This record gives sequence, C-alpha cells and structure tokens, in this order.
Amino acid sequence: MIANFFRTLTNQRVEYLLISGQASVLYGAATFSEDIDLWINPTASNCDRFVAALRACGAHHYKLTPPLTVQNLQGGHGFHFLLPATDEPAIFLDVLGAPPRVGDFNPAVATAQWMDSPWGRLHVIGLQPLVELKKTQRLEDYPVISKLVLAWLAHPEQRGTADLLWAMTNIFTIPELRLFFETYPEAADLAVNEPSSGLPDFGRQLRLTGDVSEAILEQVTVSLQQRIAYCQQADRLYWRPIIAGLRSLRQAGQLMTEGDPV
Repeated sequence: MIANFFRTLTNQRVEYLLISGQASVLYGAATFSEDIDLWINPTASNCDRFVAALRACGAHHYKLTPPLTVQNLQGGHGFHFLLPATDEPAIFLDVLGAPPRVGDFNPAVATAQWMDSPWGRLHVIGLQPLVELKKTQRLEDYPVISKLVLAWLAHPEQRGTADLLWAMTNIFTIPELRLFFETYPEAADLAVNEPSSGLPDFGRQLRLTGDVSEAILEQVTVSLQQRIAYCQQADRLYWRPIIAGLRSLRQAGQLMTEGDPV
C-alpha cells in the first residue's frame, strides 16, 4: 500500500518531501517509524493534486483534522489520515504544509535528496532542515538528531569551521559528542557561544588523554540537558497558537469527521 501511495503521488505530480521519522530511517539515524510524515507544497494546485492522490488511495480522515485548505496548510495545521491496507493495519499519514523551524517549501527542495527505499524512489527532506524539524518536545528525538548531525558531517564538503560549529551546537548526546570530537579533534579549539558548557574542555581532554574527567562529563551533561529543554520549550510555544486554532475549529464543528473518506 505504501509503495502504491507514493506512486500515486508521483502520478499526480504532487510536490512533497518525506520528513520526520521515515526520513530519519532512510538517513540511517533511526531504525523504525510507524507513521508516514509528509510536507506538501501549500499551494492551491498542489493541494488539489494531493487530495486527488488521497482519494485514489482510498484514504480516510483521522482524528483532529481540519479541512485541507491552503489557508490551513499555510497556518501550520497538521492533517491526519489513514491509508487502508489489505492484509495489515491501516497506515497513519500525517501531513503539514508549514512545518516548524524549516522555512518555506521551495528553498527546502534545494537541499532535498531523492533516495531509494522499499517503497520506491522518494523525495526526502535534507539533513539540516530535518535536524531543525526534529527539535520537538519528544525526548527520544534528540539522540536521532545527534546521529543526523554526524551523518551530515560525513559528507566531504561539510568540514569547514562553520560546519563544525553548527554540528557542535546540534549534538545532544554524550556518545555522539565523543564521536564528533574523536573524528574532528580540531573542533575543540573553536569558540562556542556557550562558555559554561564545558564543550571545548571535553574535546581537549579527549584529544590529549583519550578520556574525559567526571567533572567535565557532568558539566557537559547538564549543558546538553539545558539545550534539550530550550528546544522543547520553543516547540511548545510554537504549537500553542496552532493548537488554540484547532480548538476553535472543533468548537465550531469545522473538523473533518473521523473515519469519513477524503
């Protein structure tokens, strides 16, 4: 069913990017994701093509879904569907037209990748915007982000000072931070905007002795936890007005009926 869905998107000329969990799986930073998450270009014509693709696949509305309009897409709302499958449970499909922290659709296409998958060749969001998109309130996203950053750095062209600084400020886990400094020991000499984070000392100690003291390890652990808490709060604040708008739509009876066909 999933392969057929993506073939239908291609046949309908839908402009989309695969995002979130399945994108992380294809980049090797996660092992499993149940849902399919898509970012579609929030234009009227693309919205019409996407609705046609949903109908061709027999999709049904799921919970808390507003009407799939350009206004709602551009307003940041999420849209939730079920794709029927013959011999297995229905597949959850989540759709956004304006995901948080990643800007507009067309610039994101410039860094996107066409990637082979079990469901065919898919258009997948680029690694840097995927890192930003994954800065959610879910704690389990932050080890995945850290692996995505290392995957981005693995490209030969991503080795400059700005690249290393971006990577250092987007790693949230000790194992990935250790691997980062082992691979790029010169990063320990870079000036970071977190003077009390302990990051340079972490890198220098690792470079000199191959290990890190308990004091520095504790300091860096606290710093990384603060980074995560900051991102979680920023995501919470981002979604607050969108959730309020969704409540208003529900109170006005304007949400789609769960289980109805698209």
